[in-house]
Amino acid sequence: MNLFGHFQIWYWLNHRLFVYVSSPVNWTNAQKYCRQRYSDLATTHDLTDHGELLKTAGMGKFWIGLGRTRGDGVFVWSDQSSSSFTRWKPGQPQNQLCVNVEVGYWFDRNCEDNVAFACYFGDGLQCKCRNSSR
Repeated sequence: MNLFGHFQIWYWLNHRLFVYVSSPVNWTNAQKYCRQRYSDLATTHDLTDHGELLKTAGMGKFWIGLGRTRGDGVFVWSDQSSSSFTRWKPGQPQNQLCVNVEVGYWFDRNCEDNVAFACYFGDGLQCKCRNSSR
């Protein structure tokens, strides 16, 4: 499956559109893809955001836009937004630089691993979109 493979889109009124891309790539390529076609890798700023992202992407493994520049550094969102919300699995984070969601929790992960990913598009959109696939 290529990068233009299967994905599904769900709309969440008044917040953002989350897009799940099932083609596995590393974190950097996922970010490039999201920035070229949408806004950035998915960000979640509260439990409601996180729940809506999981409705779109499911409970599998996928990259989100959270990372750090060194193993003991602070995690920051790739779109430079700020939030105190976290959803770390107990025992996480460890010493990896990038973050993926797995079974609803955040795990730090080697940025070179290839996994699916989630993007977001805009804020405050006022439309209704339906499930679709390409």
